[in-house]
Amino acid sequence: MLRVGLVDCDSSHCVEFARRLNQAGVDREQFVDGARVEAVWCGESMMAPERIPGFRAELQQLEIPFVAEPSDLIGKVDVALVLSLCGAAHLERARPFLEAGLPTFVDKPFACSVADAETIAKLAAEHDALCFSSSGMRFSQDVLDFQSSPNWGDLHGVITYGPAKRAEKNPGLFHYGIHCVELLFELLGPDCESVSAISNEGAEVVTGRWADGRLGTVRGARTGSTAYGFTAFCEHGVASGPVSTRFAYRNLLRAIVRSIETGTSPVPLESSLAVVRFIAAALESERLGGVPVAIADLT
Repeated sequence: MLRVGLVDCDSSHCVEFARRLNQAGVDREQFVDGARVEAVWCGESMMAPERIPGFRAELQQLEIPFVAEPSDLIGKVDVALVLSLCGAAHLERARPFLEAGLPTFVDKPFACSVADAETIAKLAAEHDALCFSSSGMRFSQDVLDFQSSPNWGDLHGVITYGPAKRAEKNPGLFHYGIHCVELLFELLGPDCESVSAISNEGAEVVTGRWADGRLGTVRGARTGSTAYGFTAFCEHGVASGPVSTRFAYRNLLRAIVRSIETGTSPVPLESSLAVVRFIAAALESERLGGVPVAIADLT
């Protein structure tokens, strides 16, 4: 049984993950075997400190012990899950665990700057620590079913859509829009070369050109329906439909457990780095009025 440590409690993920791993407070179909939350550091919050007491109380009901410092988790757990709401906190939250060589999952957004994302990846490589980041949307059952189907043939392009509410400290698509971006990269891969973006108060549309010429687009909505979904333009048809969140957390956690057991990440760090670069390029394109921004030009 893998021992899991949770880091930061300003996101609902701390409770949702703990319930599934400790098999309490959710339906049996949501249970995740092979790991259990053994300790939590509640931490501080750069974005929503008022949420911590409520989530802490819910974790207390699960009878999970708390530690005073994040370093107290080292030696007590086999894997750390960094769940801070703000991506700008993730580098310093993940650092002690990566430096200790401990497998570390970093919740979305992986980081809010290219520099932070590259530093996390460098730390993982230097200390031979398994590290990956992902939105649960990569593991939605609808996405898994599409990827496992042999009927569609080659994938020529994708449009993803969903909510894109903004937050000051998770700028642009780093906040809710991160889910749509992660879904796009799960389907098209990491090799995006340039990005253009337009937006208004109600929505934003961001299109990337991949190295092989394929185009991928995110439509993030802030008004009207903000359901998740994708349209995939394939050799043998167009696959289109909603993406359900029902089993996203469960499937993500199962992937985390498998990654520790096998030593192989289900989401390569290059994909997470590419997501951060895509969003950073989209912010720059938006600032420039929609002019395409080359990923290679980002600093």
